[in-house]
Amino acid sequence: MEYRWDLLPTPPQFDPELSREYGKYAAKVLALRGLHSREQVRAFVDPSFYSPTPPESLPDLERAVRRLLEAREKGEALCIWGDFDCDGVTSTSLLLSALQPLGFQVQFTLPLRSREGHGLNAQRLQQVLAQGCQVLLTVDCGIGNAAEIALAQARGVDVIVMDHHALPDPLPPAYAVVNPLRLPEEHPLRFLPGVGVAYKLAEALYQALGIPGVEEYLDLVAVGIVADVAVLQRECRYLVQRGLPVLAKTQRPGLRALLDWVSNGSSPGALTAQDIAFRLAPRLNAIGRLEDARLAVELLTTSDPQRAQTLVKHFVALSEECRQLTQQVLQEARQQVESLDLARERAIVLASSGWNPGVLGVAAARLAEEYRCPTVLIATDESTGLGYGSGRSIPGVNLLEALEAVRPLLRRGGGHPMAAGIQLDLACLAAVQLTLRRELAARVSPDQQARALAVEILLDWTLLASQGRDGVAELDEVYRQLQLLQPFGHGNPNPIVALMNFRPTKSTLRASGDGRHLRFELKGRAGSRTLWFWGAGEELEQWQNCPAVDIALRLEADSKESWRGTVLAVRPSGNWQAPAVSAPRLQIQDYRQRPLPDSLEKALYYTGQPLPLRQPLPPSAKTTLVLACWPWLPADLAQLLQQVQPQTLILAASAHSWDRLPQQLAQLRELGQAKPWDPATLAAATGLPQQWLEALEGPEQISTGLLSRIRESQAFHRWLDEASPAQIAQLCQRLLQPDPVPLAFSPA
Repeated sequence: MEYRWDLLPTPPQFDPELSREYGKYAAKVLALRGLHSREQVRAFVDPSFYSPTPPESLPDLERAVRRLLEAREKGEALCIWGDFDCDGVTSTSLLLSALQPLGFQVQFTLPLRSREGHGLNAQRLQQVLAQGCQVLLTVDCGIGNAAEIALAQARGVDVIVMDHHALPDPLPPAYAVVNPLRLPEEHPLRFLPGVGVAYKLAEALYQALGIPGVEEYLDLVAVGIVADVAVLQRECRYLVQRGLPVLAKTQRPGLRALLDWVSNGSSPGALTAQDIAFRLAPRLNAIGRLEDARLAVELLTTSDPQRAQTLVKHFVALSEECRQLTQQVLQEARQQVESLDLARERAIVLASSGWNPGVLGVAAARLAEEYRCPTVLIATDESTGLGYGSGRSIPGVNLLEALEAVRPLLRRGGGHPMAAGIQLDLACLAAVQLTLRRELAARVSPDQQARALAVEILLDWTLLASQGRDGVAELDEVYRQLQLLQPFGHGNPNPIVALMNFRPTKSTLRASGDGRHLRFELKGRAGSRTLWFWGAGEELEQWQNCPAVDIALRLEADSKESWRGTVLAVRPSGNWQAPAVSAPRLQIQDYRQRPLPDSLEKALYYTGQPLPLRQPLPPSAKTTLVLACWPWLPADLAQLLQQVQPQTLILAASAHSWDRLPQQLAQLRELGQAKPWDPATLAAATGLPQQWLEALEGPEQISTGLLSRIRESQAFHRWLDEASPAQIAQLCQRLLQPDPVPLAFSPA
């Protein structure tokens, strides 16, 4: 599988102070994730520095709380209508567990995936109303059920919608509509899934009643947020950070039994978001995919350990059945894709009568990733005349927008831009397939289909060895620093590390015992570490015969070693720049700590003059360039080297002195406010680089744009002061390439 490797440079807003506090690798990744100030980073890394958002920030939540407290006081019957996926069952379980101790008269109901689909439906609603429901509380559903909500309201039942799915226009006629999508895009609560909204409601109720202890439900919150692939930023990240320790020590018999089953004896204190995503969530989701999700609510709320054990065994068996059914769908769908060459059409919309609708979402996600196409799979049921579909998209392609084109042909449909569900009459199937495929394909560009690896950390294995540094120890340090960024997930992925110039041998690269996988062995003074390249066993000879390879990987926890690597891609080394062009060899002479000889009088001197240089240049083969002053940034050094093309580079500079910086900035602000912003005049008056001032629109940007450039320049100059001639030579060779890799410096 071919990938484009994108090396992400350190952003210009990078603060070198953060690298001293958190380590250079963690600091760079934090900067790449938009965290530039110490306050932002502390709140991200340590939840004790995060300020939780008041629940009443959610629109209509205070109105919902007042109505629920009124129902409690009057003893009115409350019914929770949940959903059958993991977010839905954790939301339902949380509110059921939180409201019963407060004296609410509360029951719950969940639809069947196989016959009813997501959300409210008239038949079940009539049953709920007939049983005496007086207040209906929907969680993780309801936003798209205007007709059913209008029916309930007309019967005198107040409906409180607690949902996070896409907003219709107009909103449903409910008593209250609590949905984080009603908030501005930058609001901390914007990413909350259903269980996050449910927790905020419980939090508000407990606060209103002056009752402590709502934090005990954070174990359910963590499970639901991660399982729903919510964005792990802002409040969602905070809730998962707080919830993971609660989950590790949970006293819920059902969760405890499930954790014990999937942990295989490992310490519960080591729980991560990945444990939820790949171990807990599939088991909890399995019951709703194939049977009645009410059993999942029973598991999460039961106080009977024996019943919990029985349910867990049943869930594990169903999870295996789900896996087999998913493989069946994938095998048949791949055959259709290949025979019809659908990947070339940039969208996949398939249907079959032999597919179980409960596993279509999982299968669609796999196919979307495999073929880099938005994918919709539809299970047809001739006995009912209906089709049930699940769709998954790729970044940048909004599935809901495409569904609008076929909305008149659907019985129902909704979800998120990246995931959606539909129900349709089989009479409309052909039209839906054709139209939806065209709509999706029209939204897919070649760039969106390209497989790209966003590399955030780069280590050169051969360079580390030449410097006498232990590569294994360096990767250990990378892993240690990256653990500060946990939990990983959607919106905060585990960073990709590129290990360059690794030289495989028969002792460091082997196939697994069954020949299906490749195993790279990294050896160093700190021990050995294993990198697994899953499913690549057939490539053994190819990579063993390669002189050097680059390995893209993620570092993950391992019970036997401190960490292990999961390899994403391997390629021959040397592909970071255009391979057809080679830069001229450059000789480096180091005069940083000694006076320059008289023989250099006729050399070309760089003393900080603006770039590009204006004076006539001698032929490059005879050019000696003296760096009497360090260029401000790597881009300036690259411009200088490419213009001059020197044969010899003389290092004779030292870091720029910033002693006058406060006075320079004060003068810049004063002049910039008194006169029109003229970068040339201001540069001449203050001594600051003109190109930096040209990037600013006025004095109000000094504290952001200009200071970030200064910090990066300081870091670059420190590196040039401390680096060996060999390290500087290597940097210059890269910068002499016609299209050099963008570089930024973040020393510890």
